[in-house]
Amino acid sequence: MTNTAANQVITGEVHRQLAKQLFNQAWELIELPDRTPEQDRLMLVTACSAWLHWDAIGTEEKRAVADWQVAHVASLLGYGDLALAHASAAFERTEAGDVPDWMRASALEGLARAHAAAGHQAERDGYLRRATDALSDIEEDEERELIASQIATVPAL
Repeated sequence: MTNTAANQVITGEVHRQLAKQLFNQAWELIELPDRTPEQDRLMLVTACSAWLHWDAIGTEEKRAVADWQVAHVASLLGYGDLALAHASAAFERTEAGDVPDWMRASALEGLARAHAAAGHQAERDGYLRRATDALSDIEEDEERELIASQIATVPAL
């Protein structure tokens, strides 16, 4: 069964519920202080599974969130190329679409993190500066604080 055929069988609401559930499950694994290799694999496939369902919903905002999470997981696991591909896609989606103000700063944080995973110091530093600067564009205090806390965890090289 092709991806398109499978998506026709699953309703939009089911995709939305599965995407949220898988996103949250991946996030729980991200937050574990010490993951086993099996949990690392589960974290990656869970984020990728969430991506599939966010993609089926069909909005650039949801796709940007999905790409950001896969990039985040890939960065944590040291998969620099995969992280860069998804972080770049997330950023492109935020630039091309009408998305909430926090998403651009988040996408820039994702690019900084992905470049750190790939070992690119100058790019990591540049995107980190841009992400920090973009915080001032976020109107909601809670969203600004969340993105700032994520920026603070971008690894140094």
